[in-house]
Amino acid sequence: MKNRLSFLLAVPLCILMLLPSCKSGAQGGRLRGGSSSSDSIKIKPFEKPVEVRPVANDSLTALSRVIAGLPLEEGSPLYSYTRTPEWEKYRIKMDTMWSASTTTLEKVSEIRKLDFKDITDKTRTVLYTFSGPDFPFMATFFPDADTYYMMGLERSGSVLTTDALNKKTYDKFEKALYYLLEKSYFVTSYMASDLNNAEIDGTIPIFMVLMARMGYKFVSIDYVDLTPDGNWELSQTRKPFVKIRYFKEGEPREKTLYYLSTNIADGEIDPRVVKLIGKLSPDSTSSFIKSCSYCLHYDEFSKIRSLILDSSYAIIQDDTGIRYDVYKKGNWDITLYGSYTQPNPLFPKGVFQSDLNQVYKTSSEIRPLGFRFGYNWKGSSMIVCRRPKAE
Repeated sequence: MKNRLSFLLAVPLCILMLLPSCKSGAQGGRLRGGSSSSDSIKIKPFEKPVEVRPVANDSLTALSRVIAGLPLEEGSPLYSYTRTPEWEKYRIKMDTMWSASTTTLEKVSEIRKLDFKDITDKTRTVLYTFSGPDFPFMATFFPDADTYYMMGLERSGSVLTTDALNKKTYDKFEKALYYLLEKSYFVTSYMASDLNNAEIDGTIPIFMVLMARMGYKFVSIDYVDLTPDGNWELSQTRKPFVKIRYFKEGEPREKTLYYLSTNIADGEIDPRVVKLIGKLSPDSTSSFIKSCSYCLHYDEFSKIRSLILDSSYAIIQDDTGIRYDVYKKGNWDITLYGSYTQPNPLFPKGVFQSDLNQVYKTSSEIRPLGFRFGYNWKGSSMIVCRRPKAE
């Protein structure tokens, strides 16, 4: 009987203890019947996460504009460098050189929007082997990617100091950029001296000019290294690998460009680079190949050729890239643009592709190109290859 009485007394006590846990946020513990709006629990509306926009490094961005021949706002620490007669002449020359390139890039943008939307929508990573610092074409073909890998024999170099902002340096930039802006490609033999002197010691200054001209701002430029597993890490010493973070005003996120000064011939290719490329997803990676001296035609570059084919959802190239018959054997979906002409006599006769030439002569499905792409100004070819769909 005693135990039963204790139980009966305990039940109301437990109920009273539980009542505060059911309180309405607005009524401080009172429990009422009904569900008037003043008494109901208030649910906090969903808040979208705050979008963190990239922040420019003002010093790098200002320097890039000076060496690109672009004006600065009065009050910038480097404003005085844009008020000299030497810089003003350089600005006029750069404006003229860039205008020719702008016309081509606008045509690239048009054809991309019409024909490559399926490619650009999927592409998050771009692999551009044999690139040197040829940034504008790649960035215009693939403007929506997040990460870009560019590779060439030319060394990375360093960011210019203000001591180098003088007529001699401006003259060197004009010479180094002439062929790219006027002809659409760099001449490898010229780059050996154009990007290896006291004023311009590598590709970084060229990247800064070209990115600034395309409206980009810089977040950081860092030397990086690869681990044995092919992962990136920051380096405290000057390395042949560089990481450039940048963005365009109004865009919601920054982009990352890695430039690898490296030899990718079979006997020289860094095994860490092999692992890096091997990790790229063929579902979201596209490759770009242009004006590469027909290197990928030869057995000496079989490893990088296989890596490109294995890692790419799509490949956009000129005739100096992977041979046409390789794509045909692999059942790639191929679209041809422009016209095919004999390669420059400076290159061996063996690089001429008779099967590709025959297709260009007989097919009614060749699409117009409308701009110069690669070495041949008399008739440029562009080959767009999409990975075959799995059956």
